Amino acid sequence: MRTVKVIAPAKVNLFLGIGARRDDGYHNATTVMHALSMHDTLQMTLVGPGEEAMLLEPGDTAQPMRQVLAKPESGSGLEVGANMVWAAGIDPVEVSDEANLVCRAVRALAAAAGRADDELVRVVVEKKIPHQTGLGGGSTDAAAALLGAASLWGIPVDSGLLEQVARELGADVAFFLHGGCALLEGTGDVFVHALAPSKQAVAIVRPAGGVSTAQAYSVFDGIGQTAPADMEEKARAAESAGDVPLFNNLAQASEQLHGQLAHVREFAASQPGVEGVLLCGSGAGTFAVCESYDAAASLSAAAQRNGWWARATSFSPLGASVLPG
Repeated sequence: MRTVKVIAPAKVNLFLGIGARRDDGYHNATTVMHALSMHDTLQMTLVGPGEEAMLLEPGDTAQPMRQVLAKPESGSGLEVGANMVWAAGIDPVEVSDEANLVCRAVRALAAAAGRADDELVRVVVEKKIPHQTGLGGGSTDAAAALLGAASLWGIPVDSGLLEQVARELGADVAFFLHGGCALLEGTGDVFVHALAPSKQAVAIVRPAGGVSTAQAYSVFDGIGQTAPADMEEKARAAESAGDVPLFNNLAQASEQLHGQLAHVREFAASQPGVEGVLLCGSGAGTFAVCESYDAAASLSAAAQRNGWWARATSFSPLGASVLPG
């Protein structure tokens, strides 16, 4: 039995220029993503053939900690299970192991690496990144799961296999293997180059209710608002996060779908010490770049008094990372 712990950071898009819809149904995109200090944590345990272990995991209010027997069945091949533990203030999401992106990532890497052993991977995910916020919570957990599984199985992280599997799992997943600040193209899945990251403080504000990414793209297709060429060129030429113009051409579509988003944007922009405000991806989170952590904390507290979920954090130079043993 082996166990690793992996950090899975959130992200924001400093620049998001969605282009035309392609024949495969996806959209071309030019984006600059930046990792945040806010993160989920994954604890991953591998139980190999012929082994068994009694694992102690977080439970519920009735049973705060519970024992889980981890024992691969003969002839079962790879078994993957996840226990999602949601932080206070975040509404839990029920998802099966078959649909969970963390479990899918582990299974996809095993298939790509040709593993066929009777073994079990158990994952405890401590969720601090809320869903439907535009912070990449599912994608970063998938990237962290890839790194954790690679560590457990002895797969070199620089072999190209993780990048290949990440791009198959979703557009944002590959970014989290790099982290920091980066320019991506394609559908947002092709790493172009890194930018010098920022150290500034950030506040995230999210009203109740989410935005369906599919619906946002549908409304966007009707609007047809592409990124100005000069602004997109400036984003491509930027060498540091501070050089990137804050822009998101999905924001108008998302604001049409969620009436509170414009109000949140105006509120955040009016707070002391705020230097820039932008919707996180397709929403429903909005991020504010602040002159200090105190300003970010004050904005977060004011937003919470309005009944919104909010957190103060900062930009981070890191990606998904396996913690030292």
